[in-house]
Amino acid sequence: MTQAYAASPKCGTSRYSTVTGRYASRSSEGRKKAIRSGVTDPSDVSIGNTKLKDDRSVVDGNDCSENNLAQVFKNNDYVTGMVGKWHLSKTANLGDTVEAVKAEIESCGFMDVEAMYPDNFQDFDTWSSNIDHNMEYVAYKAVEFIEENANNDFFLYVNPTAPHSPDVLTAMSKDCRITVDGDFRSTMSTGWSVEGMTKEFGDDCMLYRANVRERAQSTSTHDLGSIWVDDAVGAIYKALERTSQLDDTVILFQLDHGKAGKDEIWEGGIRIPQFIHYPNGFGTASRTWDGMVSTIDVGPTFLDYAGISESNPHMYPMDGRSWKNAIDNILGSGDDWKANRCLFFESSEERSVRCGCDKYFQLSSSSPEKAEAAANGWPGWNTNTAEALVDLCDTSGNYVVADLSVTSPEAVNIIASEPQKAFELSGLLQCHLDKTKADVAPTYFECGGNTATPPPTPATLPPTPAPSLRGTTINPTNPPEEDTTPPIVHFFNTEAGTYLTTNTPVFHVWASDDSSIRSVKFQLRDPSGNIRNQVNGDLAEVSIDHEKWASPQMTLDESGEWAWRARVTDNSAARNQFLMPWVHFHFLGGDSPVAAAVGIIRAEIEELINGNNALRPKFLRLGFHDCVGGCDGCVNMDNGDNAGLDVPIDALVPIVEKYAHNAHITAAIGSTISRADIWALATLAGVDLAAGGAPSDVTWSMTHIGRVDCSGADAAGKGGPDPELPSPNLNTHELLDFFEQNFGFSSDETVAIMGAHSIGAAQRQNSGFDGPHGWVNNPNQLSNGYYDMIIGGSVDPTNFWDLIHAPQWTQETIENSNLDAPSRIQWFHQKTPDSTQPDKIIMLNADIALVRDLSDHMVDLTLPSGEVVPGSVTTCSFRCSGNQRLTGCPDRNPPLCPHAVATFDKATEYAFDNDLFLRDFESVLDKMLKNGYSETDLVAVGGDLATT
Repeated sequence: MTQAYAASPKCGTSRYSTVTGRYASRSSEGRKKAIRSGVTDPSDVSIGNTKLKDDRSVVDGNDCSENNLAQVFKNNDYVTGMVGKWHLSKTANLGDTVEAVKAEIESCGFMDVEAMYPDNFQDFDTWSSNIDHNMEYVAYKAVEFIEENANNDFFLYVNPTAPHSPDVLTAMSKDCRITVDGDFRSTMSTGWSVEGMTKEFGDDCMLYRANVRERAQSTSTHDLGSIWVDDAVGAIYKALERTSQLDDTVILFQLDHGKAGKDEIWEGGIRIPQFIHYPNGFGTASRTWDGMVSTIDVGPTFLDYAGISESNPHMYPMDGRSWKNAIDNILGSGDDWKANRCLFFESSEERSVRCGCDKYFQLSSSSPEKAEAAANGWPGWNTNTAEALVDLCDTSGNYVVADLSVTSPEAVNIIASEPQKAFELSGLLQCHLDKTKADVAPTYFECGGNTATPPPTPATLPPTPAPSLRGTTINPTNPPEEDTTPPIVHFFNTEAGTYLTTNTPVFHVWASDDSSIRSVKFQLRDPSGNIRNQVNGDLAEVSIDHEKWASPQMTLDESGEWAWRARVTDNSAARNQFLMPWVHFHFLGGDSPVAAAVGIIRAEIEELINGNNALRPKFLRLGFHDCVGGCDGCVNMDNGDNAGLDVPIDALVPIVEKYAHNAHITAAIGSTISRADIWALATLAGVDLAAGGAPSDVTWSMTHIGRVDCSGADAAGKGGPDPELPSPNLNTHELLDFFEQNFGFSSDETVAIMGAHSIGAAQRQNSGFDGPHGWVNNPNQLSNGYYDMIIGGSVDPTNFWDLIHAPQWTQETIENSNLDAPSRIQWFHQKTPDSTQPDKIIMLNADIALVRDLSDHMVDLTLPSGEVVPGSVTTCSFRCSGNQRLTGCPDRNPPLCPHAVATFDKATEYAFDNDLFLRDFESVLDKMLKNGYSETDLVAVGGDLATT
């Protein structure tokens, strides 16, 4: 199938379309979030917003319980199975456990869920480091399902994890008996027996994997992963053949997005390989078909092949259509699917439509597509491009395949020379946007092309009234100017974006002449998405040319984002009804409006973190770097020590744009929330989500706002002052001096703040340090594990020689001449004796300085390149070996480093008492986040954040 497309070029969004037959913008989860945010035109189509999940707050929101292929097949007596990567559940909401995710998948119609990977590896951090790609196990479970259901009708959904990241070569070095479903090494002497993979190698995974590497003649993830997956597909094929099911089984193979441009609606991101095999349907001779098909077509096509018609009681409406008949009559069906069909594509807030050779784009201000086009200097493109038109074909009407020697036709924006064509396609795209809008009842028909129900053209689209939303208070306002666009009803109070502190607001509806309204019903939607009952409004004011209707006092009973709307019935004989769109506002309830505002912002930050757990340590690092020299919401990215902080800064930009210096918030709470406040709040939220098992009195609360943003930085916070950051090579005395002078920390507080290194990792391209596995055994949880690694002993906190005998740390040189980073000296500890395993953890000289006084034992290192790493190499040993630890190994050369008297005892206390560490860390973190301010400079948040 030479013109197959992903409706949305991301892992999760594409899978949603495949298993539902719907565009990803239809996702119940995404529609709910879009309605709550007020951004519905277009909504944000992202992996975090696209889950197979029911949500009763939206119309037709039964994605899991009804509206997917598995449920329809299951209810028509098929056995349904899912094997491999899922990526369609909110795993953080399910406690990040495989069992909980598996149970949710089963509730969505998949009766047998095996070898299930809930998410991308980096997004599912409760796994041990041994869990990795394991295509033998995935294939084994798929084959097992096929063999067990040889006498049943079945639907099997198989998703390999390779060749996606992480590194496939690393995965191939691990024991295949360690799986997502458990460690089977104690019960299995060999690996998984899979014909076409391991069976030919005596079920020895390592021998088989060596063969894969030999065939690949490469170590790249793509090359190794592609062969690994190809063998797994072959194993499934052989299982069907062996069980005499091959000829009457429909097999579809597809990628979830293009290889050349994931996340982007370029052809390289949405165009996918797709193959279908069905001997009883169309033989076994190889052939191609160039009809335009999409992931939204998989659902209706598979159900069509199964003989499940639209009249089936378990069917539901879909966006796609079946191409079964087109394949059955392949010679005569090309034009209907090629020239006469339009396909639509969605990614984030970007949208495009392709009809025949023409492709039209609508792009947001942050579009990566137009940024790339502008950077390449492509004709007709620039950073202000909001729409574009390209011709995908050559002068003969043949699709142009771009490669290294042929420039993509998308490189030329021809919209200036083809305004009429752009107008027509923009109308078709508007048709798609209208029917998939999050806050309207879903409708299902094809926009454009040769369809039974043609959509409205741009010239015949009905006029849409623009409600007049006036005023920012609950008091009556002046009537709006007359709007002659029908209907003549206006809506105002409360304006979108308003923040209210009263819990009994009144809303108003205005009509441009008297006696035009028969009735008005008002309605609220609460922060949980629940729609409250409609209540009747009253006629509040009548004059010769207008009338105003008012709601009763509406009760707001929880802080958060609310919305209101009204349904108006006119006085005509037809009793026409007009339903206004939802108008979003916030209610700041509880004892402290400031605390309520902070709670609303924090909830959005936490949702951001839950979508990307890697932000936890990044926000903590951002908070520290911002507060050196005083917390001012600015980081100078010209300083190499700040490398990598653009990631958390950019992640917070939408929240900063929404809330920082928001005039509505300032009017409501009497104080301004700054960018620096939001960064501090993100620091606390990241720590909170990383500190599992903290004592109940440790709440990581935001205690104050009122920090002042610096001048000289851009809107994101990049730029401004460049304070001196601590050297990684500080000895004990220098470390204490730095924190005392810059933060007013005592020696105990300095020991506590250094525990921040218990989460996160160090990347060479950012800091020059090589620590991808971090400082501790579990770098995803804030705990006293950091001190465990530099303090010995496990029972007696008073036995000095046991405490000194911590895990062994050895210095190594990280030479970075090939990177834009300085060379470094670091300490490393190998978690397993086998040094080939990539599991080393690191410490910096400043970390070791908490337990060893290196003051007189550090010298400069000169590299062969001539680069000097000052004060970095130690001339003493970290610990004694064997029984010599009881004597201090006086004869050791180099000698044992002396212990750090000023900090050793406090580090020992933390190593033996995690609760003490977390309490002290909360206190010193709060102090750090107020650096540069006195209590009188700031505004107390007040209230109980846990309840507001």
